[in-house]
Amino acid sequence: MFPKILGKLPLRLYGSIDKNLRILAQSSKKSTLPHEYIAIAGDSYAVGAGDWLEEIRGTSFFGSPSYSPAHLINEKTGIDVVSFGQGGVGSFGGIWKEPITQFLHINSVKNYHLSPPKYFLVFFYEGNDIYDNVNFLRGELLQVQKGLLKEKAELNEVLAFLNLEFQKVLNGDFNRSLWKNMIFTRSLFQGISNLIKELVFFNKNPPFYFSFPETPISLGLINGEKTPLPMHLQGPSLFSANLNERLKELYISEEEYKLGLYVFEQSLAALAEFFPQTEIKIVFIPSPLSSYQIVSSKVSFRGYIEKKSLVETVIIKKRHVKVCEAIQTIALAWEVSFLNTTKSLRKVASQEFIHGPIDWDHFNKRGYEALSTDIAEVFLKPDGGARTDNCIY
Repeated sequence: MFPKILGKLPLRLYGSIDKNLRILAQSSKKSTLPHEYIAIAGDSYAVGAGDWLEEIRGTSFFGSPSYSPAHLINEKTGIDVVSFGQGGVGSFGGIWKEPITQFLHINSVKNYHLSPPKYFLVFFYEGNDIYDNVNFLRGELLQVQKGLLKEKAELNEVLAFLNLEFQKVLNGDFNRSLWKNMIFTRSLFQGISNLIKELVFFNKNPPFYFSFPETPISLGLINGEKTPLPMHLQGPSLFSANLNERLKELYISEEEYKLGLYVFEQSLAALAEFFPQTEIKIVFIPSPLSSYQIVSSKVSFRGYIEKKSLVETVIIKKRHVKVCEAIQTIALAWEVSFLNTTKSLRKVASQEFIHGPIDWDHFNKRGYEALSTDIAEVFLKPDGGARTDNCIY
């Protein structure tokens, strides 16, 4: 009976389910297996991480209340929505590895047949996606090359590496087996394992805390007033053609920035090839420093590999436009919709905080509501909602 009630399990038991089956437990659809559905790909923003989720986890013991963009889009459109999102991954993991692995795994389990999604929302998060892609190349490609990432890396060399990684996912273990079909037993073991880990590692890795200095550095205009923002917020990826030793801790090189974009583009292309009948829409999500109208001359930010420093506000603004236009160009090249949610989010952020008050790396409830309203409008339009936004505000 367990496979049949998987979609009715409370949120508190979500972590006990096989990671590759968790979309079946999501409550943003009518039945266990979604139909004619919207799929979301990306990192923790696609998951719905943030203060709203943490609040729900602390107050809901038996239910599965809304906490993510998947829930809100489902409520606003009536369309089944699932999220293949995975926290802490870049474009390769969020756009390709997780969606494809989960899709193939589900279809290799007895009595489950998941059809391809009708729509794919590919989330691009300005705050760290390019940094994560550069880390991915440095961590994986370097092991292949046994050397340093070249200042002028050849695209065909990177493409060959990515194609090999794409194929590894397709060559995964998706055979039908007795153990794979013992979903209840596997979930029981996973639940016990999670409980042990929680007891052993509790408070071993404290969360990142955001501070407000006595003399504010970063100021945003909210309700017409200069309002302090916390230190060390994420911003658009900062890059430079000439890096000294100090800047290498904060910035990536311009060549690495381009390679980070390339990983996103090729992951998008691979996804489109695997799901040729699925309509893809890229959703551009601004970083916290791009979500508010900054009125201070400088802001405190977290750069590459989480290094903290100060930067002139004008640089952040220029970088935002550059990154936004780069993703827009990729969308145009692959003839997919480009939804720049920055305008809608800034409108709400001009009245209230859309991040925090604890986790400033992700939206709070108000932020996810604004994001989801903007996205849902696309599907509520009678013309199908094809859309290409600009990066002008």
